[in-house]
Amino acid sequence: METVVLLPSLCATSRVWHRQVEALGERYAVLTPDLPGHGGNPGPFSFDRAVADLGDLLDRTPGPVHLVGLSLSATVAVLTCLARPQRVRSLLLSGGVPGPVAALAVQRAVAALTPERVIVRSAVRLLAPTITWMPPPQRQRTLAETAEDFRTTGRRTYLDALRELAGTDLRPRLPEVAVPTLVLCGSRDRVNLPGARELAAGIPRARLEVVPDVGHLWQLERPDLFSRTVAGFVDEVAGGRAP
Repeated sequence: METVVLLPSLCATSRVWHRQVEALGERYAVLTPDLPGHGGNPGPFSFDRAVADLGDLLDRTPGPVHLVGLSLSATVAVLTCLARPQRVRSLLLSGGVPGPVAALAVQRAVAALTPERVIVRSAVRLLAPTITWMPPPQRQRTLAETAEDFRTTGRRTYLDALRELAGTDLRPRLPEVAVPTLVLCGSRDRVNLPGARELAAGIPRARLEVVPDVGHLWQLERPDLFSRTVAGFVDEVAGGRAP
């Protein structure tokens, strides 16, 4: 059985993947670890710690795995692949960036001056219009969980992660990534589209797919489509059809 590891975005925990776990769990072994400083994994956050934690998990997991990295975790996935190439069979990177971008510096500067409760409200307000497909009770629960995860993660981890992103440039090492890679970005995630294109161009065995009419966190916005995309790519790699 193929193993899929789903890595959440900044200030999210493993429960953000529950729809994907339901959809993929019958076909694959699915693991959903939390990043340092998130959920039950104590902080502080750094890419070195995230890679070490994930590497320990992979070393305990039979066979190489398919790593799915979302946003911040796309960087974690690439760094882990570089550190443990024998433990990674493929990469699926959604909404990631290959190096520092101006928007991150602005985001960190604003966050450093903004009360945490305001940051939480802003995150919930941005997510709400993208999940209107959910029945009202599920939608309210998802928004409440988003706020709770953000508050539990806290400002310090949030700022630490933004600082790590601002100081990390994957571009010189992207040619070393030797596994099949699918780079994804929502067509409405315009801030991250240039980064997605650069990631795909820099990784030798990568292809880019721009997903129509979705935004950054489209695993919540279109969970069934996200799950089908993961399954299709994993099956392609497992069947030897990926480049």
